[in-house]
Amino acid sequence: MIFLMLCMTLMSIYNYYLIISIALIQFAVLSSLIYQVFKESKKPIDKESDNSRINKSSSTISQLEFDAVNRNKQGTVGITELINNINEDEVKVLSFLLNKGGDAYQAEIARELELPKSTVSRIIRRLHDKGLITVRRVGRFSYVQVTDIDYVSDIISKLGSNKSH
Repeated sequence: MIFLMLCMTLMSIYNYYLIISIALIQFAVLSSLIYQVFKESKKPIDKESDNSRINKSSSTISQLEFDAVNRNKQGTVGITELINNINEDEVKVLSFLLNKGGDAYQAEIARELELPKSTVSRIIRRLHDKGLITVRRVGRFSYVQVTDIDYVSDIISKLGSNKSH
């Protein structure tokens, strides 16, 4: 009888330690996963390697990039129509992007041009709708790229010559 009670006591202690061990292992795995995700989100993005990854037709293309690719296949809007429908703030953003090599983060655009983030967001949306830029999410940030640098440079130069007349 005493042996039976001793065995039952040992089994309950063993089950208790087994449950605690499993819980600790699950906690360690979950903590490791959370740490890896947090560490990945804090990594700076190397624009060069990022651009080469995009050009290899990545399967993680965002909806905005997909829309721009489809729009370019369907034929872009005429340059004269674009020149007539582009405002001063859009020209500032495009000029900034061209000066930065054709790409920048949306927050950087707002900071450098001293424009409200909401204004820059609306400008980016309009430029995207016109097929002049692509936008893709990188973590919490929006990465903006000019779709065709030569085409946009041509538009900016023609706008400059139209204003001088």
